[in-house]
Amino acid sequence: MRNVKLIVEYEGTRYHGWQEQAGKATVEGELKGAIHALCGERPELTVAGRTDAGVHALGQCVNFSLESAIPIEQLPMALNSRLPADVAVRRAEVVDAAFNARYSARLRRYAYRIRQSLPRGAYQRQYAWGLRATLDVVRMQEAGDKLIGRHDFGAFGRSPRPGGHTIRNMRQLDVLAQGEWITIVVAADAFLYGMVRRIAGALVEVGRQRRSLSWIEDLLNGSTTGLRPAPAQGLVQVAVEY
Repeated sequence: MRNVKLIVEYEGTRYHGWQEQAGKATVEGELKGAIHALCGERPELTVAGRTDAGVHALGQCVNFSLESAIPIEQLPMALNSRLPADVAVRRAEVVDAAFNARYSARLRRYAYRIRQSLPRGAYQRQYAWGLRATLDVVRMQEAGDKLIGRHDFGAFGRSPRPGGHTIRNMRQLDVLAQGEWITIVVAADAFLYGMVRRIAGALVEVGRQRRSLSWIEDLLNGSTTGLRPAPAQGLVQVAVEY
């Protein structure tokens, strides 16, 4: 029995998120199906972070126990030949039995893309939040700076465990602009469900000058007034560090 680690990329538009659900297309369901078709096994998959419906990933990490003796270097190509075009296994390796994709992670990195000043667009429909407004990027960064560090992010999401704590350590939050494109890059030890989308939604409210910087402080103090998640399609899980 080997503990196998995969790095998986997916375009999440047509999926109801990562987690397998009866009667619905999910990334986990597709990956489990490919493993079963290849090896005849249905292992339990441990994932670094469950993504929501419509969210994408470039560096999702998964581990599972595999009895098959298939050479590990052949596994990505073999699985990819059984996966749909919007899911791809990028790398595979055998790891120590103690490795856990979720609990061994030290840092998770996400990016959220926005296309601003947009009377009408087409490309961003699946990969970014299209806005007619022109955003104040400096104010967005000032708002983001207030979120860096160890805080209770309970207003921004819920714990993946029932009754779990909502304190997280935000290590990085950068708001990068190039022309009509804005990218919000965040990295933390872990994230709550829905946390990155609510952070993006809050920064856009500040960038539109609908909310003040003090509103961000109110959110950190537990208020949820005016806080709405940004659309799913702009979010991509970039990488997990171990």
